[in-house]
Amino acid sequence: MTVVRKFVPDVRLKKILTEPGGVSAAQALERASGNLESIREACETAIDVKIEHLMELVRSQEAGRFDTIYRVSNEVFAESGAFGLAELSVAAHSLCSLLAGDQSKVPTAAIIVHIDSMRLLRKPDLAGDAAARGAVLAGLRNMTKRLATQA
Repeated sequence: MTVVRKFVPDVRLKKILTEPGGVSAAQALERASGNLESIREACETAIDVKIEHLMELVRSQEAGRFDTIYRVSNEVFAESGAFGLAELSVAAHSLCSLLAGDQSKVPTAAIIVHIDSMRLLRKPDLAGDAAARGAVLAGLRNMTKRLATQA
């Protein structure tokens, strides 16, 4: 009769997790927040540059510009969300949604309205009260829905 032997290797991660030390979740979040704050100014400047680049792309006749506008707008969406610029993030997402369909049917004016809104919402303290900013976002959502149903 054959004897069956089972071999269970030691898992290094299991050992590490049971050892004392490391950082708590709260400490890790605090460090991450501090790290984000240390690069906030540089990233916000980069967001401003990207928004201006979007306007340059709209005005150009470059082939594939809509794909580039989509990609850059997606970057603005992600970066602004990471830094708590929720309204800017919503506007950038709306532009992405607009360009996700048949790009040939998207009016250039609709893209320009989105980019102008992004410029405005980039600095919420200068953009008016929350109700006005909310109305801008509602207008963008309605325009995107209307254009999506026409496509």
